[in-house]
Amino acid sequence: MNTYRTRAELKTEVKRLLQGNWKKAIALYLIPLILLLITNGSSNSHSQSDVQYNLTNFDISHIFWFATSLGIISFVLSIVFFLINVSATFRGLDWIEDPQLDFEPFKSNFTYFRSPDWWKLIFVYVLTSIFTFLWTLLLIIPGIIKGIAYSQTYFVYKDLNDRGLADNYSLTDYITKSRQLMVGNKGRYFVLQLSFIGWWILGGITFGIGLIWIYPYYKLTMANFFHDLVEQNPNYA
Repeated sequence: MNTYRTRAELKTEVKRLLQGNWKKAIALYLIPLILLLITNGSSNSHSQSDVQYNLTNFDISHIFWFATSLGIISFVLSIVFFLINVSATFRGLDWIEDPQLDFEPFKSNFTYFRSPDWWKLIFVYVLTSIFTFLWTLLLIIPGIIKGIAYSQTYFVYKDLNDRGLADNYSLTDYITKSRQLMVGNKGRYFVLQLSFIGWWILGGITFGIGLIWIYPYYKLTMANFFHDLVEQNPNYA
């Protein structure tokens, strides 16, 4: 039986990592945070629909909304924003796995612009989001459940590529592996997300200023969640 870390343990480990390293963490996630606020603000200013950028996952409705209502330029910008976000996210996982890791936070935001496999991330992004969107068309709750099941897809992609196993898998396999890892863990993930509601409220009350510290804490905790999953399921590949 797997013994996963508790929610408190996951957060405590991240807090320990951040002690004395807040400057590095803020520098790593500042650009993704600014882009998040810009795109979310732009979406709200152009539409009163329910299409919003999702802090929990990358939302395909957001990127399609930009593509159709604002044109191809905004669509391309959304892809650029995604690559910046995922580059920082992956560096965060590297940091979780190696707390002594020496890296340049700013340059880490552009890691996957230099990767020859950047296009794979885009296709995984689109496939994952389409599957979630289609489930949501049926019913909201199944869509949320599937979104949680697919939430580790990008981390799975990175982990398997780092292990040199990428050639053994198709793009949809990363989604399948995420779904398999999340069996029995969707409730844990959901509660972990809920535990940040108070922090998001605080970020709103401070007009976004508090997010400078909250966002790195949140992103690294999500990376630590995946790290815990892999530690307990080392042979998932």
